[in-house]
Amino acid sequence: MGDEEYERNRSRIIDSIRDCWTSEQAVVPVLRKLVDELGPSDDRAGTAFQVVTYMARAFHIRLAISGKFTRWHVIGGDLSDEEAEERFEGFIVWPQEFRSCP
Repeated sequence: MGDEEYERNRSRIIDSIRDCWTSEQAVVPVLRKLVDELGPSDDRAGTAFQVVTYMARAFHIRLAISGKFTRWHVIGGDLSDEEAEERFEGFIVWPQEFRSCP
């Protein structure tokens, strides 16, 4: 896969998970959509890494915060869907509104 194709694919995935967030306003459906977009893999660590980086990039989340998504059970963590939704509440604040100072 060339650089341009990689960037197009990454942009498509980011747009897809942002659309999911806009319609669902819940973290777990976004994580599910992202894992579906990434495709099947036996490498849970690689999938977890991709989830962290995509979520950070898509929603402007610091990597230290985005890294907590690895606790979701589908990618090898210990949190159920319900626990993840509760624990990750407030992690995604997007789109961010920028206000100018008076």
